[in-house]
Order: sequence, then structure tokens, then C-alpha cells
Amino acid sequence: MVWGGQNLARLLDKPIAPNQRIGETWEAWEGCVIENGAHRGATLGDLIARDATAILGTRTRDARLPLLFKFIDAHEDLSVQVHPNDAQARELENYPFGKTEAWYVLHAEPDACLIHGFNVDMDATRVRALLTENRLHDALARVSVQRGDVVFVPAGTVHAILRGIVLAEIQENSDITYRLYDWGRQDAHRPLHIEQSLRVLNYARQTEHKIPSLTIHHPEFARHILVACHYFSFERWEMRAPIPHIELNDTFNIVTLIAGAAEIVGADARVSASRGQTILLPARLGAYSITPRTTACELLRMYVPDLHADLIEPLTRAGYRAEEIARTVH
Repeated sequence: MVWGGQNLARLLDKPIAPNQRIGETWEAWEGCVIENGAHRGATLGDLIARDATAILGTRTRDARLPLLFKFIDAHEDLSVQVHPNDAQARELENYPFGKTEAWYVLHAEPDACLIHGFNVDMDATRVRALLTENRLHDALARVSVQRGDVVFVPAGTVHAILRGIVLAEIQENSDITYRLYDWGRQDAHRPLHIEQSLRVLNYARQTEHKIPSLTIHHPEFARHILVACHYFSFERWEMRAPIPHIELNDTFNIVTLIAGAAEIVGADARVSASRGQTILLPARLGAYSITPRTTACELLRMYVPDLHADLIEPLTRAGYRAEEIARTVH
């Protein structure tokens, strides 16, 4: 990517050559190649095609991975973008998934910020006028961020990741991106999609930007619910001791280490992982355990939730009020 850098090597131990500018790594998606076990060399998509229920469980409506997880290194400003929702993706692109996403900031340079929504109520006419004048930036909400911040980006939200930010992104399994504005840059390989953008934009002023996480404390770990919606739950776990039994509840889990190292065991499978590595745990495992191998061990966990059973009930038992839960669980 022209806007990528070297931070994924420095912060997540990715094997990047000194002359490479890497903008993102797709950590969990259907094209990922299996690295261990009997199916080594096959893609995740191959395994889903053979037995979707064994991999995905029954919460997923289609026989394809519903989520895509990636790391992003914005060495330069990305374009201002918007994504369609599911219905709009079917209508405009004949594709089953739109793109709602969420970000967890892993690193931010001093004064780093991102774009999240409009700072005033807008409409298509006003957006067209500002684009003509190359002044759309005047109407965009700039949000200062630092490590640990969480931002929820529902489909239709105008947004951009700006320079100096490294983040983890969970999203619907879609690469439909409409570029609305590119800071006046002209690049034939990066065309704008103004008409499509105007059809899918949420024109209302964005008033809430960063999501407050909710924490459930366990003896072995702290479970931070970063943000959750119909499509995904996005969590950060800080581990202090081995966690002996984590139920999959008939869905898959995506687990990625962002600090330290751990061993993950499920049924007859055992794998060691360190910072920057991602593991997909298929539904057929039923349950798994995690043993931290370093003093500081943090992971991100993502899955398709049953919002009430997986999140609302545990958060209510932990003492959170309905209005607090509603700010994190959408």
C-alpha cells in the first residue's frame, strides 16, 4: 500500500523486508492458508467448503466466513471512505455482506487522529458542493486517539484512518469500499466512487466517537468487552493464569496475541502463538483452554455473538446498567 509503513514489523513482529511499505495484513479470512495439522496447505475457504458447520457453527447464515480481521498501519493518511450495509451491498454490488467494522488502536503517534462521521448535519447537495470546492475536510469529524481507544464504524459512516495510527480491525467479510474524498490527490489507480458514496452515506452529525469498554473480572483474566453488534463481538483479554475451559457455544473464535505468548489447546489440537499471530478456533472443537507463557499476555477475541446470552446477561450479572451496556453492545 502506498500509505503503509514498517510498524507491523516493529509492533507485531511481522516479517517485513526493510524496503516494503505494508499497509495491512489480512489475519483471518477465507484465503488464509492453514499452517499446521492434517489440513496444512489448504485454505480456510477450502475447509469451509468441505464442512461449513464444523468450522463456523450454526450462528452463521451463509456457508462462508462472515468476518474478516486485519491489522492496519497508516504511515500516511488513508482516503475518506464509506461502506454500504448488507441490503445496499446486495443492491449495488450483488454481494451478500456490507461492511460494519470496529477498530482497536494499538499505537498512535502524538496528536494522531482519525475521521469518524460528519461534524454537522449534511445532505447530498452539501457534500457535492464541498467536493467540488475540495473542502469536504471542513465537514468531517476529527477524533484524537491513543493506544487502547475503541471506535465503532457502522456501515454508512464516513471515515478515514490518518497517519501515525496502527490498529486492529474486525469487520464483516467484505472489501466493498467507496472512496468519497482523497485529500485532493489524483491517482488513476485509486478512483473515487462519489455516486455510490452518496447513496449509502449516513448524513447525520456524529456525536459519539470512542466506545467505553466494559470489564468482567475473572480469577484468571479480565475480559474487556470493547464493542459488540449483530455481526461481531470484539474483546480484549488480559491473562494472569491459565484459563482452563472456554466454551465456543457453537460458533468459531478468532484469537490474536497483541502482547506476550500463549499456548492454546482444544480437543486433540495444540498450538503456540506469540505477538502478532492469529488463530481461528473452529466450532467443532466445542471448547479450548489458554495458558499464558509470558508474564504480560494480552489477546483480542472475536466471534459471532448471541448478544443476549453471550454479552447482555454476563454484563448485567457483573452490575452494569442497561444504558451502560447499550453504549457498548449495539
